[in-house]
Parts: sequence; structure tokens; C-alpha cells
Amino acid sequence: MDLIQPLLVAVFIALVLYGAWSDARELRIPNWLSLSLLALFFPAAVSAGMAMDVLTWHLIAGVLMLVVGFALFAAGVFGGGDAKLMSACALWLGWDLLLHFAVAVVLIGGVLSILVILLRKGVGMWPDWLVRRAIGLFEPGKAVPYGIAISAGAVILAPRMDMFPPAWREIMTLIWG
Repeated sequence: MDLIQPLLVAVFIALVLYGAWSDARELRIPNWLSLSLLALFFPAAVSAGMAMDVLTWHLIAGVLMLVVGFALFAAGVFGGGDAKLMSACALWLGWDLLLHFAVAVVLIGGVLSILVILLRKGVGMWPDWLVRRAIGLFEPGKAVPYGIAISAGAVILAPRMDMFPPAWREIMTLIWG
């Protein structure tokens, strides 16, 4: 049994979740994270036996999302880290899931924005240790940590991506039916 593919997919999910945590904590998604996702995609694609045409569509999805992300960054809607994380996630998810990913991010981002507004209105009621550890969620006047929505969309769609280990799908089917 090839352990590389499940390991790389697990690392993908872990890095994406770290991106959400980092954004919630400091309103920053480190460049090393997006670069790591980019670098790990290629061995994951090879270990999954991805065909060259499918790989090409994954690359197109990543580049398209990078262009869209930086257009949103230029418009002041998105942070640069958000654009890079969204592009890296699109690379992993691929062309077939790109629209689903964009819709998931927008919907989750809308709910997140409402929650952040509510959290920030009640800052005095939250423990200081929590507010200090999650500046991105609580600090008034700051941007919404959209990396949370991007990460949630990617994790929700991960079981549908080409590289998701088949054995994991079988386990999920047994658990959830």
C-alpha cells in the first residue's frame, strides 16, 4: 500500500487548517504555507497517478484563482495571503471543483463575516486570553480573516478531489453512509 498519497493529503489538510488558524490569530497567512502547498501538490499528483491532462486542468485552476485573488487584492477586498492560499487550494482541488470551491468560500465567508461582526460587538464579554490569541476574530476595525472561509471550503471539498485516498472514501462511506 502506498502511504505517500494519504500522507500528502493529510499534510494538505493540516496546512490548510493551519492557514485558517494563523489568519484567525494574527490576520496573516504565511507565504511558506502557500509555497508548501504548491510544492507538495506535484508529488501528491504523481503518487495519485494523475494523468497529464488532469494535471494541466489543476494548474489552470490554480493560476485562474491566483489571478482572481490578486484582482480582489488590488480592489482591497482580499489580503495577499488569502489570494495565495485560495490559489494553492484551487490547485489541489482542480478544475472540476473550482466553482464549488468558489461558492463554498463565498457562502462560508458571508457567515464568517456575520459571526466576526457579532464577536467584535461583544468583545468585553470574551475572556482576555481568548481575544489576545485570536486578534483576527476580535480586533475591531480589522479585516475579516477570510483564510478561515478559504480553508473551510477546501476541507469540505477535499473528499471530492482527485487525490483523496480511495480507502478514506470507503471509511467515510462506512461512517456516514
